[in-house]
Amino acid sequence: MKETLSHRQLQSLIHVSNVLNSSLDIDTIIDSIMVQTVSVIEAAHGGVLFIYDPSQDLLIPKSDSNFTSEITRVRLKPGESMTGLAFSAQQCLIFHNRTEVEKATATLSETNHELMNLSIPTLPYSSICAPILSKGECMGVITLDSFDPSLHFIPEDINLLTAIAHQAAVALEKANLYRKQEETVRQLEDLNNTISKQNEMLSRSVDIHNRLAALVLHGEGLDSIITYLHDTTGQTILLFDDLGEMISSANKIQLSEDELVTIRELAQESIKTPGKVRSLLEKNMHEENQCITILPIGAKPTLYGSLIIVSPDKMREVEIAALEHACTVISLELVKDQAIFEAQETINGELIDVLFSGKMDGTILQKLKQMDFDPLGDYMALMIRLDEMENTHKKNSIIRHLVQMANRVFLKHPLKGMAVRNHDQIVVLLTFQQKASTTYTHQRVKELVSKFQQEIQIKNWGTTVSIGIGRIHSSLLKVTKSMQEAGKCLQFLQSFGGKNQVISYKELGVQRLLLQNTEEELIDFISEVLGPLFEYDQSRKGELLPSLFAYLDHNQNAKEAAESIHVHTNTLMYRLKRIEEILSTSLSDSQQFLNIHLAVSLYPFLKEKLTQKV
Repeated sequence: MKETLSHRQLQSLIHVSNVLNSSLDIDTIIDSIMVQTVSVIEAAHGGVLFIYDPSQDLLIPKSDSNFTSEITRVRLKPGESMTGLAFSAQQCLIFHNRTEVEKATATLSETNHELMNLSIPTLPYSSICAPILSKGECMGVITLDSFDPSLHFIPEDINLLTAIAHQAAVALEKANLYRKQEETVRQLEDLNNTISKQNEMLSRSVDIHNRLAALVLHGEGLDSIITYLHDTTGQTILLFDDLGEMISSANKIQLSEDELVTIRELAQESIKTPGKVRSLLEKNMHEENQCITILPIGAKPTLYGSLIIVSPDKMREVEIAALEHACTVISLELVKDQAIFEAQETINGELIDVLFSGKMDGTILQKLKQMDFDPLGDYMALMIRLDEMENTHKKNSIIRHLVQMANRVFLKHPLKGMAVRNHDQIVVLLTFQQKASTTYTHQRVKELVSKFQQEIQIKNWGTTVSIGIGRIHSSLLKVTKSMQEAGKCLQFLQSFGGKNQVISYKELGVQRLLLQNTEEELIDFISEVLGPLFEYDQSRKGELLPSLFAYLDHNQNAKEAAESIHVHTNTLMYRLKRIEEILSTSLSDSQQFLNIHLAVSLYPFLKEKLTQKV
């Protein structure tokens, strides 16, 4: 019987060896070890193969037979339970009966004990554990359990299980070696792919850079650059400046106004958060998700804008790398355009300074003639001042845009001239190619001013402007006067009119006195003319002053004035009579009436200061 058993064990070992050597996949080998071992050892009803993880110093289940899934959560320390004891002893151990099993499993941690109870139907009646040894190191442990009280592991099983463990060690060693070789091959392939991608990026970047450089050298400009990028990528390309205004675009898909607004907001946001090199966002456009790639133009802290690519799929790294090279060329082109603009502004600004000073000489007149300004033509000046701004660091950019906008809005037939920055203001000098009435010309300019303000409001730059308009004067020698008048309008608005206002010198009328006299002189004049009336109204209901204002506002039409303040005409006439008595004057006296009318006209602008004085 003994010889027959040994022969069977030998046959079983040969079979296990053949199975283990049939694969180099480590997961397949681990599962095969467990299946074959349980099948060839008679008393084994189940078992677990533990592999040692040196980084955690734990034995971890990798394969099992006839255990529930809870066994995979067990983590054994060396010396813990039967498996841990065999690992530490580095020799095959038999636990002959339940008493020995109970003694060994008593070393389990509370968590492992609960998991073991959940994973097996009952505590084993006998167990055998064999370490898997390789070069003196324990790689893991094969643990077999008997759940049949009539079957126990015997010493002969030690020989077979030890031999199987040795075969398992050889198979696992070969599999690990094969896996390392595969990993090395994979790393080489990844490295080769990376090098190929980098070469492709470099080649594509160099090609794009050369093509763009050629465009720049031939003076093709930004539109040609954007068109080339569109043709190269096949995607929609949009270029925005540092205020989020679109400079140029080349479309693959036609974008709606709402979609352009969305993209413009993204461009503005990218400028506010310059730390991000690029953003990849998905937006629904044309009933499809489009990937939006945002690349900065320039570098912190000087950003000139952003390049936005709208594509159906996320762009490849090689394409983004090439476009980043393009952004460098675009930034240089923007710097060049800005330098040209500033140089022209300097020249025009010097000319405006001369016109402001009124020191016109033959050289200046000759320059103006070369710029197509008729020395004997009709001229009008506008002055534009920025009110308070939300983004003061964008001030120069906003002024530059306002100059460009002013040139676009105002310089249309029959108007021509120039708009130029003058310190922190913008001066618009207009001349008229056709003779027209002063009233018509003034109305036309007011319409253009309204359009200019509407465009600023749409841009949402966080600022408003105040605009002063001078009168029309004949000849270049008198243009200084129109500029001074426009400046006085701005002075008036700054003192009395608030922000986001427009006023022309022609419309100022009597309010010009506010600019030509000191505030104290004007307050004294109003107090002398209307002082007794102020004191009377303060001590009573205050009905006389509003009645006087209504009467003058309606051109001395008593009926209309009475209706405007909701009183009977007789009541208004009584109040007017009382006003004459208090002021010791007569409203029918033209000289005295002129003084009263003038004081009433100036009163709204100095009301607060007058109230403090009275």
